[in-house]
Amino acid sequence: MKPNIVLISIITLLVAVAAYWFFFTGTGNQPPLSVDAGASSSQMQFAAAVGELESISFKTSIFSDARFNALVDIATPITPESFRRSDPFAPTAASGSSVPAARPAAGAGTSGPSDVGALGTSSPATNTTNQ
Repeated sequence: MKPNIVLISIITLLVAVAAYWFFFTGTGNQPPLSVDAGASSSQMQFAAAVGELESISFKTSIFSDARFNALVDIATPITPESFRRSDPFAPTAASGSSVPAARPAAGAGTSGPSDVGALGTSSPATNTTNQ
């Protein structure tokens, strides 16, 4: 058992020394000697595409044009809605809670029956089971 502990200690010490030498002496952090050495065809194609795109220029005079400045934003503002319930695990309104039933958003059509509760469930009085 003792030779295993000595061997593990020596290996751990060697790994620690190698890590210190690699990270703190600066020999492991040297940049490559040449950027173009061993460039693959895909790297060369990418470099050619970047060279073609560098010559593109955009005319920014459109931003000072009167027609551009006359444009109007027609986006519909989104109104924040309040949360339905502060505690989703609290008893529902049919169980005696004072939480009001949720109302549909303005302009939303109703397509379901109107006697269903806020969460789409019926009242507990109609859910009787034989025990």
